[in-house]
Amino acid sequence: MGLNMKERKPLLREAAKRYQEARTKKEKSAILDELVGYTKMNRKYLVHVLADAGRTKAARTGMKTAAGKRRKGGGRKPIYSGEFAVALRAIWAFFWYRCGKILAPFMRKQIRFLEGPFRISPEVRKLLLSVSPATIDRVLRADRKRLALKGKSGTKPGNWSLPDYVNLVKRPYPD
Repeated sequence: MGLNMKERKPLLREAAKRYQEARTKKEKSAILDELVGYTKMNRKYLVHVLADAGRTKAARTGMKTAAGKRRKGGGRKPIYSGEFAVALRAIWAFFWYRCGKILAPFMRKQIRFLEGPFRISPEVRKLLLSVSPATIDRVLRADRKRLALKGKSGTKPGNWSLPDYVNLVKRPYPD
């Protein structure tokens, strides 16, 4: 029979220090063999417990903690923002708010006609020629959401009775 929880915790705490300080695979393996014999715990689980011992963990309270937040500042620098986004919005409105799959070929074919009226710089021109349809949709997502109708359809809700509808047909505009 294995050890109970009160006996196991101090043993694991002490073994975790030795395990984290061990340099070679042989040393770590010997520590694991010893613990498997004492505790009758799964070897893979012991590796997990010993490697994570002593590290602080964020409590799951439902509130965001400092440990749970992503670190900002890393990753790639945004390519498609600023002047490019402004030009893309203007071109998107000019082409009647088309999706990225239709807008990308339009822009590529008509770029020389768009440069003058939209005051497109050479850097933005290069980006407009290389942008993918999915990226166009991603850049315009907030604008498209703002223009979308609320609900599933554009029809007016409500119960119209027949007399109201007849009056509306006879006189579409109020006096």
